[in-house]
Amino acid sequence: MSKVILGEFIFDTSSKVLFSGEKELEAEPQVLELLAYLYLHRDRYISLQELHQHVWSGRVVSDTAVRGTIKKLRNLFDDTNVADPKYIKSLSKRGYKLICYISEDTDLVTPDHPKLIATTMIAGMAEVSGGYTARPEQFEPIAFQPAKILTIAGFVVFGVLVILLLFFFPRGKTESDISELWHLPSQVITTIAGEKKGLTVSPDGRYLAFIGRLNQSEPWQIYLKNRKTKDIHLLSTSAQQPSMLEFNNDNSLFVVDEVVGNSSVYLLLLDENKRVVSEQSLVNFFMIFRVSPGQQQGELFINAMEAEQGTAMLYRWQSQSNTLERVQARSSALDHIYHSVHSLDGQWLASAILRSGQEYWLEIQEVSSQRTVYSKATQARVGRLEWLNGNSLMKLDEQQLSVVSLSSGSEQILLEQAEDQITDFSIANTDNRLYLLRNSDAVEPVFRELILTPELSEGRIVNAASGTLMMSYSEHDHIYYAVVSDQNKRMLVKYDQSSGNKETLFSTHKKLELLDIHPEQGVLLLHVGEQLLVVNVSKSSVEIVSSSKSLLDSQAAFSSDGQRVYFGQLIVGDWELHQFDRVSQRSKRLALGYRSAREYSNGFIAVTENGALHQLDTGLRQVRALGYSINTEFISRWYVKNQTLIWSDFDFVSTWLNQLDFVSGEFRQTSFPYEKMRPRFAINQNGSLVLYSSRGTRMTSLSGIDLSVYLIK
Repeated sequence: MSKVILGEFIFDTSSKVLFSGEKELEAEPQVLELLAYLYLHRDRYISLQELHQHVWSGRVVSDTAVRGTIKKLRNLFDDTNVADPKYIKSLSKRGYKLICYISEDTDLVTPDHPKLIATTMIAGMAEVSGGYTARPEQFEPIAFQPAKILTIAGFVVFGVLVILLLFFFPRGKTESDISELWHLPSQVITTIAGEKKGLTVSPDGRYLAFIGRLNQSEPWQIYLKNRKTKDIHLLSTSAQQPSMLEFNNDNSLFVVDEVVGNSSVYLLLLDENKRVVSEQSLVNFFMIFRVSPGQQQGELFINAMEAEQGTAMLYRWQSQSNTLERVQARSSALDHIYHSVHSLDGQWLASAILRSGQEYWLEIQEVSSQRTVYSKATQARVGRLEWLNGNSLMKLDEQQLSVVSLSSGSEQILLEQAEDQITDFSIANTDNRLYLLRNSDAVEPVFRELILTPELSEGRIVNAASGTLMMSYSEHDHIYYAVVSDQNKRMLVKYDQSSGNKETLFSTHKKLELLDIHPEQGVLLLHVGEQLLVVNVSKSSVEIVSSSKSLLDSQAAFSSDGQRVYFGQLIVGDWELHQFDRVSQRSKRLALGYRSAREYSNGFIAVTENGALHQLDTGLRQVRALGYSINTEFISRWYVKNQTLIWSDFDFVSTWLNQLDFVSGEFRQTSFPYEKMRPRFAINQNGSLVLYSSRGTRMTSLSGIDLSVYLIK
């Protein structure tokens, strides 16, 4: 195939197919024939008569029909402003011309497509991102505060927006909300204090196992509680970071050790008193998202990713033969099967899937025929699935605990999420008991400063407004920009610590990341949903950097003078570095193979698709590879200050702050416990201070609910 870049689109000239990102756009054949002809003669204007002769050769059509086809092509490009065209320009008595950015590179698709790493999109998103997640896009407009009305020219077509709001906006309670119809009292169960996760019930219903710790400074440990005697004791393990547990059919216990790059499954063999007799290391992956026991003895299903740029798939491990086989995978490299569970009789397989790195779906298949019998988008990331019986599947997400009926296809809300957030659950099928873990105390992150000297030293604690998720320095070290959460909204605020004044700039229901600030220009670079926006605080305006449907890298940045934005896009399987010019409001591609870049006095520091750091000259030609790689996850950060590179890396156990002088080659790395320093950090303008957050210990309660009343229904 011969692919060319046309602005923010890809056109296959051989098959005459137009792509937006990796999505093929639907269009009439004549519209694409017209595009092919305009591309072939892109160096000149094409008259209406010439189009009649060559695009409609052998056919008699009216001038109105030709103009109608041109209008359809413009609509395909979203190029409807004839006074200021971006793709097709028309001049009276001369005709039509393709005027967009065009690249004739033919090697846009490589055999090994880079795949979106799923670590922080799937595994413990709320934990990793500091309390909020990338929910499926709801396409609502940004709600600007009345005091700061920011103008967005041509942001959306209102009629289309209303339809999208009706279709995608989260619904309120429905008539099937059984929490209003059924009284399901819960009973608090006495257990250890502190934080807990990874709840599971033994097959015979006699034991509860969970992972806990008394406070943040202590390691996670595995606890086993006897439901009858109420006794609790520790189970020893070699796991560094135990994250989830599942009982095997013989009451042995599977333990997942969640260390990015080296996640493992251990099997704890227990004696009749449920003490650990031995421990076996079973299998290793780059990242493990979920495990669930199969129907056969020693059978385990694992949702995992084999490599950093891999895809989350479903695997089956069998203890008798010690073999691992892939059971299920998606056709798209950007689709991840991150949670799967078989029904009690083994007839059905339910899977939570992340599609295209953006949308969350729940699918149920009949195992024997592999026929999909249920497929629906979910409004939030699924945290836990467990079968209640052969027809009912219990689902936990960030909004509710609900039951999906396989026979009717309906979903009933059992419990809605409240201040005491439900974080995990497990079902004792022997007596229809539902066990819940709830985080009973919301813990605000603590923001601290590090002074960047050859030996790092602790600075001050920075006061933050309630609900603050992330902070960044402004033009002065006592003034900050912050992203604040308030009742499912994300707000960008300007906060003066010395006076306590807080000014809200705007709010949105979408995911919001503050990526960069240019104090001299008075502008901020934001990642809002799947768009990049430049907010000009002084002029009260917004500039849309990219409205393409392509996947955007999460590490965009301003140029040194603040007049341009450098950002990466995944186009037909390859990362490309683009530049947005704020004066002309146009974007163009700069280089293939890079996903982000930072400008410095003699050129650029750029990041490849796999995170490798390269030094480029001002013409974007590679000078040398620096020999180091950064973490490309959206919660990591990297900066260039003078001749020093500063970036964060993490594996859920530790966070590393790295400093590289790319002139002298001097490298320094400092390790912190992951809970003490989260990888999202900011740096002040002269590069002397780092601002980061840490999270305190949450208090988690364990409770039980009798489901008998509900099951009689």
